[in-house]
Amino acid sequence: MNKKENIERINSKIAAGFEEVEKKLQEANNIASLFEILITEIEKKFEVPFVWLTLMDTVNTKTVIAAVRSSYILQERLNIIEPVFFRDIFSDGLKPVLVNKYLKPYYRLFPSNKKYFVKSMAMVPFKINGEIVGSWNNGDVSPNRYTPEMETNLLQKLAVSLSLRLTELISANK
Repeated sequence: MNKKENIERINSKIAAGFEEVEKKLQEANNIASLFEILITEIEKKFEVPFVWLTLMDTVNTKTVIAAVRSSYILQERLNIIEPVFFRDIFSDGLKPVLVNKYLKPYYRLFPSNKKYFVKSMAMVPFKINGEIVGSWNNGDVSPNRYTPEMETNLLQKLAVSLSLRLTELISANK
């Protein structure tokens, strides 16, 4: 197998993993289970050692925050931050942010009771009813796991699916 075929095989495997996670999200019957599925599947399928959520403290996130806090799996993997800090990090809107240098500005996304030893991060924003409300964050001890020049299309596609499912679940709760 030549190098190009090997890269294509790896890329196909990664894309299939994202599709599997996307399908699993549809099985969620409430907000907590949606994020439990997301986090456990990302950890399992992609061997990501640190996965957590950051939500903006707004009126639109109160229901989500309460649901996440009610989950034993999620409660220690959550950080709530002010919208201004969140917007500083995600100035490009829904585009995932990948970093492996100068991580200090991103530490405010970490849960207050957890400090992860990360050398690279992928931060993926998601929406409710078209409004950015939070991010799911992946961290790794390898500085090469997430680098700014990497393609983020699959992360963005999963974020869209997550956002749509989250909006559906919130609408069903009303």
